[in-house]
Amino acid sequence: MIYALGLLLPIVDLGQQSVFNPVGATQWLSYGLVAAGWVLATTVVAGVARVLGR
Repeated sequence: MIYALGLLLPIVDLGQQSVFNPVGATQWLSYGLVAAGWVLATTVVAGVARVLGR
């Protein structure tokens, strides 16, 4: 669970990526989690910028 959280949070490094080495389908899943994390972070930043811009 901490590894998945570390992949979803693009700015915070929880140190779990050096411990686990996914291969095969789990590697693609980790790429998807990283991409989802960047989309989530971008959405939050855009929402905060919009609220502050009002």
